Amino acid sequence: MAEDPFYNSDTDSYRVIHSGHPSASAVTNTEGITVFFDPETHEVLGFTIAEFSKYYENHVTEDGEFEVVLPARVPANLEEEMDFDEETIKSNVRIAEIY
Repeated sequence: MAEDPFYNSDTDSYRVIHSGHPSASAVTNTEGITVFFDPETHEVLGFTIAEFSKYYENHVTEDGEFEVVLPARVPANLEEEMDFDEETIKSNVRIAEIY
């Protein structure tokens, strides 16, 4: 994982942002995946996985890959929403496709 441009070994986190937003919101699921989304359209902008080593261990495939399944849009009725400012959402941004 050390060579993966989306993995930060110092924080053991994996972050992929395909679109920044000045007032993006985020929600974190029970597996530690935080999904960033547009608060108006609810379109997914990217994600980060805290404690990635643990996530990878639980989701690694036989060929050493892992999969993250995200919705195209975050449901509008989620209550555990956190707002992020423009600097936070755009810091260390890397462009990538989300599968």
